Amino acid sequence: MKGLVLLSGPVAVGKTTLKEALVSSRDVGFEYLRTGAYLLKRAQAENRPTDRRGLQDLGDSLDEATDYRWIVDEVALPAMASSEAMFWLVDAVRKGRQVEHFRSMRQTRVLHVHLTAPECVIRERYRRRAGASGQVLAEYAALIHHPNEIASRALITIADLVLDTSQEDMGSNVESVLTALARA
Repeated sequence: MKGLVLLSGPVAVGKTTLKEALVSSRDVGFEYLRTGAYLLKRAQAENRPTDRRGLQDLGDSLDEATDYRWIVDEVALPAMASSEAMFWLVDAVRKGRQVEHFRSMRQTRVLHVHLTAPECVIRERYRRRAGASGQVLAEYAALIHHPNEIASRALITIADLVLDTSQEDMGSNVESVLTALARA
């Protein structure tokens, strides 16, 4: 049976870092489902904006048009069907309905992992990632009030596993995910 890990959590909490650690893990070898790449390719094909806001708007319109299924039907299922890989990873589920659709997949163990950290840690990581300007923190303040960010943060209530990334111990987090996936 295939295994699928869904990552959720606030911007700059460490989803990409954990994704990279899982993908490079010698123990399992995850394949990465690239939702961002799918949105970028589709936005380019449709002559839509390709900045962060443009891709969010495209994702929101696909959510509305497909009852949040596009991420399963147009990204996950085609990739999983075309590969022999047994373990998969999605690093950006943002809505509860997306998680529900993934959980309804047949012949797949699904583990939803939500990453969290104190707000001051997340804000500092965002500042370091984006640069040191005062404008960065204003952007962050606006970003955390976007409906997608609010919805993503709320997924902590339906997660199978919650990991605090403030200690940045990726080895321990990888082990926690692999143990929980084996039990799923």
